[in-house]
Amino acid sequence: MDLTISIKGLRIKAKKLDNDFYDFIKADLEKSGIDFNRDNPTEALFTAYLRLAAKIHNYDKEIEGIIKEIEI
Repeated sequence: MDLTISIKGLRIKAKKLDNDFYDFIKADLEKSGIDFNRDNPTEALFTAYLRLAAKIHNYDKEIEGIIKEIEI
């Protein structure tokens, strides 16, 4: 599936996303305030990026903790 957003008048399109990934990204962008039916401020995209970066950071910490537990 294709996903298109508009940021400060610039339309950005991601083509041929896997359906599950499309659903995940669309839901996460919506949680960050991205509206797919109108133009969005740059801050909304930055907020979306920070949300995903925080998730990745937390997952990395969890994985490191699991690895340390396994090694003991």
